[in-house]
Order: sequence, then C-alpha cells, then structure tokens
Amino acid sequence: MGVSERSVPAATSRRAVLGGGLAALGGVLLLSGCKASGASDGGDAGGLTGQAAISGLESIICAAPYVIAADKFYGPQGIDATNVHVAGGTDTVRAILAKSPAGSAATISAILAYQGGAKNLRVIGGGFNRPSVVFVSKKGAGIASPADLAGKKIGIAGTGSPVEFFANLAVTSAGLTPGKDAEIVTVGDYASVWPAVAEGVVDLGALVPPQSTQVEVGGEGEIAIESSSLTSDWADVCICTTAEELERNPSGLKAWMSSVGQALDLIREKPTEAAGIWGKALELDPEVAEAALASVPKDAWTLDISEPFLTSPAKAAVELGLAESDDIEGLYDSSVLDSL
Repeated sequence: MGVSERSVPAATSRRAVLGGGLAALGGVLLLSGCKASGASDGGDAGGLTGQAAISGLESIICAAPYVIAADKFYGPQGIDATNVHVAGGTDTVRAILAKSPAGSAATISAILAYQGGAKNLRVIGGGFNRPSVVFVSKKGAGIASPADLAGKKIGIAGTGSPVEFFANLAVTSAGLTPGKDAEIVTVGDYASVWPAVAEGVVDLGALVPPQSTQVEVGGEGEIAIESSSLTSDWADVCICTTAEELERNPSGLKAWMSSVGQALDLIREKPTEAAGIWGKALELDPEVAEAALASVPKDAWTLDISEPFLTSPAKAAVELGLAESDDIEGLYDSSVLDSL
C-alpha cells in the first residue's frame, strides 16, 4: 500500500523518483485485471460507471470494503463500475487522474500527487482510519514494545513508504536512533519479509493483514508491535476523485460512496458475514479472514475523515524526504460525505 519506487540510478533521490512517476499522469494505463471499459461518462444518472481503481484490491485489508461493496451493494445502488486492482498507491492515483472516476489510494501517495502538481485531485472520504502496518517476530522472541528494539534488525519491503516511516517511528519512540541503536533494512518485496524473519536475517518484519494474520494464526510468529499504537490520527488510505468528476457526477459518487459505507457497516456489525465475502474473494482461510478484520479497531472502518488524519501522513512524507511541505490546503472536499 505504500508509495512504489522505480528502478533508477543510485544518485537519484526518492523525491525525484516519485516526481518522475507523477509526471506521466496523463499517460496510458495498463492495469492488471481491467475489463474493457471506457471512462465514466460523467452523466448524473444516479450511479457510477467505469473502473474504480483500488490500491491492493487483491491483497491488503484496506481494500476489503470495496470487495464487499462490489459483491453485495453495487447492484442495489445502481453502480455499474468494475473494481480494478492496482499494485501501488502512486499508480492508483494516476489511474484516478487519467481514467477512473474514483478509487482508494494510499494517503501519502495522494498527498504527494497533489503537492507534485495534480491540483485537481480531491480526497472525498476515508475508509481505513488507522495505520495497517504491524511488526511480526518469531514466537517467543521477547519483542513486545519499541524499547525492545535496541540491537535489533527490522526488515521492510522497500523505502520511501509508510512502512519505512513506522519502522523509524517505532525506533525513535523508544529514544533510540535508527542506524545506530536499531537497524532498518530492506529485504525485498512483501513476500520476502516473513521468510527473512523466519530465517533469522532480521529480528522482526513489517507486514500488513492478512499476510501478518496468516503468520500469527498459523502459529509461526506473533505480532510484536502495532503501528496503530504509535500514532492516533492516521488514514492509511483515502477515497479519491477529481474536481471534474465532482462537478460532473455528484450523485454517482454519492451512490458509490453509499455502497462502500454499507460495506463498512457490515464489517463493523456483521464481521463473520463480511469476512466470508472478503475471504472467498482473496482465497483466504475463513479463520484468517475473520481474524484479520477483527484485528482492526471498529472505529477505523468509516467513510469519515478529518484534517488531522490527512496532516499526519503529510508530515510523514516530509520526514521521509519525499516532500518539502506538509501543506495540503484544497485537497480535501467533504461535499459528498456531507450529502450522505
């Protein structure tokens, strides 16, 4: 769910990497799993058409509401949209700006796009108001708090992402210095994180549910530190559209947001039913799917979002060296939420 990096010469900064990716906002998108479909016609017909770009649709817990909404609530709301899996937050934002009428992207990615010149991008809702990153260790490793990280190695997938931010925050919250008192190392992609822990290459690794849940339920490892214990106001992902789509089709966005809201209600109020739908779509063991959803505080599952939940990721982007300013004035538009 984090900001993706491209292969570039070592001398190129992370900010330049992201800037280069965002410079191609109007380019052709090749999205995994797309059905042949045009962009939204923008008609104010009460529904949404086209492709809803969802970051990590086939892999991360933040996308669960969209899986459930498509299965159970799109039809009754007159939604004729197809959910599309996009691997990274930056590419999800690109899809929304270039083709998709709306979608769910990593909040840091939306902020960086806006600061990088995409001033027509709008955040119109939340969906997951918590950080999803957890740090997993072998069972019995004796790591239960940031204070236990002294002398430890933390494995992460890539740099310049919320994962790296929370790894640094876990270390510094205990008064330790990254690189001196505790080491943060890149071990490859997410699929490489747990094997690096299991093989003793690192002491703990940063994962997100349901991957972390599978490790825990399987008895191989345990959750050592949850990033949600390190900060209070944080939206991991946010619902995005464009200023043009807001003007063309407010009722379509309202209907789509309403269907996502119903899915969020189902997760909070009937988690077993919600887990059944989501788990089947991702081919998860039912116990894993339900445990993953249950691991998230209920108040995180909401369409509501407020400025503090956006400013925290904006400040994190500055700390990571991805942005020079945490100013996000004009990015958030509450008009659709206010109309529900």
